Amino acid sequence: QRAGQPALCAGGGKGLKTIITIDAGTQSLRAGVLTTRGDMLFSASSDYSPVFSPGNRAEQDPATWKEALFGTLRKVGDYLSENPDMEADCMAITSQRASVIPVDGAGEPLYNALMWQDKRARAECGWIESKISREELYHACGLRLDPYFSLPKMLWLRSNEPEVWAKTKKLIGVQDYLTFLLTGSMVTDWSQACRTMLMDLSTFSWNEKLLELFDIDRSLLCDLIPPGEEAGCLTDKAFAETGLPEGLPVLLCGGDQQCAALALGLFAPGTATSNTGTGGFVLGYAEKPVFDREQRILCSASAIPGRWIAEAGIYASGAMFSWARNQLFEGAEHEADPYERINREVSAVPPGSNGVIVLPHFSGSAAPNWNPLAKGLIFNLGLGSTRGEISRAILEGIAGEIADNLELISENCGKVNRLFVAGGLTRSPAYCQIMADSTQVPVVRRRSAEATVLGCLISACVARGYYEDCESAFLTIMSSVEEEFLPDPERGRIYAKNRAIKRAIYAALNS
Repeated sequence: QRAGQPALCAGGGKGLKTIITIDAGTQSLRAGVLTTRGDMLFSASSDYSPVFSPGNRAEQDPATWKEALFGTLRKVGDYLSENPDMEADCMAITSQRASVIPVDGAGEPLYNALMWQDKRARAECGWIESKISREELYHACGLRLDPYFSLPKMLWLRSNEPEVWAKTKKLIGVQDYLTFLLTGSMVTDWSQACRTMLMDLSTFSWNEKLLELFDIDRSLLCDLIPPGEEAGCLTDKAFAETGLPEGLPVLLCGGDQQCAALALGLFAPGTATSNTGTGGFVLGYAEKPVFDREQRILCSASAIPGRWIAEAGIYASGAMFSWARNQLFEGAEHEADPYERINREVSAVPPGSNGVIVLPHFSGSAAPNWNPLAKGLIFNLGLGSTRGEISRAILEGIAGEIADNLELISENCGKVNRLFVAGGLTRSPAYCQIMADSTQVPVVRRRSAEATVLGCLISACVARGYYEDCESAFLTIMSSVEEEFLPDPERGRIYAKNRAIKRAIYAALNS
């Protein structure tokens, strides 16, 4: 649905207009009630986690999303019932990308979701390469051949779970599953479909040549709609589960990283964004599909219909800092601010972490190495090394990967003059300064770390006609800059030296 067009589902009422957002992340699902100016009036969340097991496997029971979805939306329904002066105008969904759930004809999951972190499908990647060259595949779908993406996971199910495959009627992602639970529709948007390796990046349609090449029946895939469009309306069953208005329009607003880019203002060349959640992602602006000569970055559909983003990712970033907190700071997870102690000790350690260096490949390495088997490493420990030094070295390792990836974005999309950041780690001023010093680019932190939710809101507001376009919505919803961190050249030299050591260590281990 485009701005200025009438809603396809029921509407009406004269209360304060609000939009319900759903953000299904890797470690939690959050539902919020926001005004069209970006004020969060209410939120509820439900935690969960993928299950990691040997063989580079990462799975999650789809029932955890169903329980989280309806559990949080019931709280939203109660809140709106207690505030009759408010009216929910629509529901807007964003989620993690590149996970795969096989479902039957009734939409019931047949197997645990193969999560985006799952790397078991390496043999399937070899089979794909026997059918098409890496370069041809990259230019067709914008993705590097890697088990991270959906197609290898689909092929793994076909090869290893034939009974499941025989019953499968659809292969869907997390956002698609939530949408089905709410509307009964099996649809997905371009910004999610582009992570399957099966969407034509230039036409935003399923690539018939690739489907035929890999023997994937088109009926197994969801119908495609542009990001921001209406997927359907809240069903009677979903109304009974949540108490939310029957017929409430449900919009697909884009993948989590594409939505974050909206809230961080990625609308023109010269800027880039970095959103740090469980993983970390650096995104650059692209007016047309962009391809790296060495296939080190990805090109995906933007949350703005008809536009693109260039992307370089880190598989584990915030997840590593959580690991450091849990392993090195006993009991911190139960404190009011679970990161207060670790941030205090990090700030007391000088730049360079007194020589401690971390290779941040705790879940494999994405850009620029693209090595799913890479492992994390803590280097140069001594008897005097402290947990503060290790924790700071983790942050410096993450920031160093971001600096490497920002160089790739600049090489392919033009020089980056400012880096806009969001995500849980950016609540730490020390981390933001480390990023600025590592990249030698000013780092701008906006008023809220929840960029994904606010980008989802921007998309929905434009679709429902509250703003003419995403840029206009951004200027209102994200009007204030929280803080700017300027790079220090001397600290930059320290980090550049450590990055060179890190690359040498990786090369030695990978030889």
